[in-house]
Amino acid sequence: MYFKNKGNKNSLINISQMQMSDPTALKEALIDLNSQTYEYGLVLTVKQVNRLTDCVQKSLRESDRVEIGAGIMPVLAAEFCTSVFVTRENYAAVLEELIHVFFQVKTAVCDRISDRDLVRLLKDYYENKAFGSVEIMRDRDIDRLIKYIEMEMDSDTSAIADVYESDGYTDERA
Repeated sequence: MYFKNKGNKNSLINISQMQMSDPTALKEALIDLNSQTYEYGLVLTVKQVNRLTDCVQKSLRESDRVEIGAGIMPVLAAEFCTSVFVTRENYAAVLEELIHVFFQVKTAVCDRISDRDLVRLLKDYYENKAFGSVEIMRDRDIDRLIKYIEMEMDSDTSAIADVYESDGYTDERA
């Protein structure tokens, strides 16, 4: 859900008084996910789970968003744990950066793409365009990704995952 009412005391819903998500549900979901991600050599410590939970809460506040239950972080973790670019050393940091990117894009496109479709699209960009760099994805590709989502949602939603391929994308590192 998306509510925009910063500083609006007359609105029906006061975001600043709402709990942005369920931190306990998120922590439990991430700890439970360890059994799935273990096969990829990825396990979140209690300290990392707490940090990720804080990161989600901060991102939700900054973007004036609300999540129900555990939210999107476990979905991101489950999708990105299979990436060849995610290692034991960078797993928590990648998830932390991805949550900011996720909410930035989700807000920019006014929720016109489902959470799961956006996660899949972000993974594809991360793997095939940014070559495992959230920084490159965030700094170079996010505006392009947002434009593509907006264009595709205005026309044909079935082709959203393939739309950026038609732009003659070139790797700027080459």
